[in-house]
Amino acid sequence: WQVPPYGSLKLNTDGSCIDNACAGGGVVRDHTGMIILAFSSSFGIGNSAEAEAKAMHLGLRLCSERGLSISFMELDSLFLVNCFNDLWNPPWAIEYILRDCKNLIPSHASVSHAFREANGLADRLAAHGHTCQ
Repeated sequence: WQVPPYGSLKLNTDGSCIDNACAGGGVVRDHTGMIILAFSSSFGIGNSAEAEAKAMHLGLRLCSERGLSISFMELDSLFLVNCFNDLWNPPWAIEYILRDCKNLIPSHASVSHAFREANGLADRLAAHGHTCQ
């Protein structure tokens, strides 16, 4: 994981799907690496794309509710990044989620891919989401 530039915030999210049970988690950190916000949640039944999209949506919604303006967002799902950035057409099951995410994310923010190794804390928070009610 690399820190964002001075004065900016980065949101990392990850989804997890085990036997059709979806969960997700994420973390917002500042330019010093300090954790500003962390979350885990269970999302019910679905697939991995839905888990990734719902984790992204929850992270953006929590940031919006708390007045946190993120500048960078990293996901370890290249599929979701490409769908969000309009490079690929999303499946119908996540199209509405991505549409709402685009309304929640600041216009200056970038959404990019990060390999799983660089998204470790979000990955662990997503796994923890399976234990949440």
